[in-house]
Amino acid sequence: MDRLYEEKICELLDELKEKLLKFEQETIEIMNCDIDDIEGHSFNRVMITRELDKVFARIEVLCSEMDGGNRIRKMIKSSRDLTEVNEDEERIYLKAQEIFSLLNRIRDSDVQAVDRIDLEKAQLLSQIKAENNGVSAKAARFAVGTDDGRRKFVGYGGKKI
Repeated sequence: MDRLYEEKICELLDELKEKLLKFEQETIEIMNCDIDDIEGHSFNRVMITRELDKVFARIEVLCSEMDGGNRIRKMIKSSRDLTEVNEDEERIYLKAQEIFSLLNRIRDSDVQAVDRIDLEKAQLLSQIKAENNGVSAKAARFAVGTDDGRRKFVGYGGKKI
């Protein structure tokens, strides 16, 4: 494998790791932040995901240009046994393993973040239902349903409201 390609792929794998660590931090923030901050952290995760896609695309281009790129592509996309890796590919393999480990951690924390969002959503829906079933909500629905745009009169004396 060409040393230049190896260096560039290792740099990109380091960049992936850095972005994944940021993604993981945003996920942890979702689990612990105030409810009003969840949207911002979710947006940040989307932006990081877009950046990750760009890095993966650059790796794909490099793999398509180099000799043995197919082996490197497979190594990056799946965990292979170290005994199947050539000596000159070992550095890339080890960096890819770090990324797999990080992805597994993110998957675990992602489940917890989704659970937090679902819990907050359920609580908000419960509050909305309680408000919609209250006395003031019923009176407001009655007023809206009887409002035809004319002036209101109460009783037989015709007192204007």
